[in-house]
This record gives sequence, structure tokens and C-alpha cells, in this order.
Amino acid sequence: MPDTVDALRAEHKNMARMLDLLERQIALFEEAAEPDYELIGQIIDYFRRFPDLYHHPKEEVILMHLKKRAPDQAKRVGDLEGDHEGCSDNLQNLARLVVKVLMGGEVSREAFVSVAHEFIENERRHMKGEEDVFFPIALQNLTEDDWLAIDQKVHRFGDPLSEPDRPFRFDLLRKHLQ
Repeated sequence: MPDTVDALRAEHKNMARMLDLLERQIALFEEAAEPDYELIGQIIDYFRRFPDLYHHPKEEVILMHLKKRAPDQAKRVGDLEGDHEGCSDNLQNLARLVVKVLMGGEVSREAFVSVAHEFIENERRHMKGEEDVFFPIALQNLTEDDWLAIDQKVHRFGDPLSEPDRPFRFDLLRKHLQ
């Protein structure tokens, strides 16, 4: 298995754990309890700083190679870049609502919960599609040389949750994941 695919799968597991944490906080909000807004903020910041800036571009490098090597198979993947933009848009919507709530703005509980669940469900659906369709197609069609080239381009952009010696600004997240 190419290093990049192993890394992407590990990153998906970390993102799934983040979504689980977020879901638990949203459940508190639904029950009219006080969620940990600092934790929610770090989860949002994590998704902005890592998946949005580094994880998705790594997948797009794989797609670029796939389009060159097997264009017909690449079409089966669908609009990966558009999906990534949709993920970013959903994240921004959630981030704006969290800030609005923290500033004492009027946000209905239903609207907040709806946007949060939409983000969580879309992220999970997106990752499942990559695991079930994109990665298998890439693994079947890309050559060892393709994977070496991909690995060289993306190797330095690791998930901060998987690198315990790396300085980490998401200490609260790390604490909740232990």
C-alpha cells in the first residue's frame, strides 16, 4: 500500500474522531446544556488548518495523477475538487454560527443543530466515498512511479494529531482524544 494512501486513511480516522467529538458537543446543545465552545472552536480550527489546507490537496494530487494515467477511471471518482469546496463551505457556515452564538447573536437552536449535523454528515459521506471509490480506483490504476512521485510531493504535510513530537496548537483536542 502506498504511504500516501496509508496516511490519508489514518487522517480520515482522526477526522472521524473529531466528528464524533463535535457530535457529542452538538448533542449537549440540542439538550439545552452548555457545550464546550472552546473544544468546538478547536475542532473547527483543526478542520480549517489541516483537512482543508493539507489533506484535501493531497487527494487532489492523487486525482491529478489518476487523470493522466487513467482518465476514464478518474471520471468515476466524480467531482472531488467540488466536494472539497463544499466541505469548506459547510465548515465556514458552521464556524460563522459558532462565532455568532459566542457573540450573543440570535441563532435558533434548530438552525445551529441543522448546520452542525449537515457538516458532520457531509464530511462522513465524503470520506466514505473516498474510501469506497476513490482510493480503490487510484490503487488499481496508478503505477509505483506515480505513487513515488505523489509521496514526494505530499510527505511533509502530515496530520498534527498523528505526530506526537510535533508542536501542537490543539492541546484540548489531543486531551479529548487520549
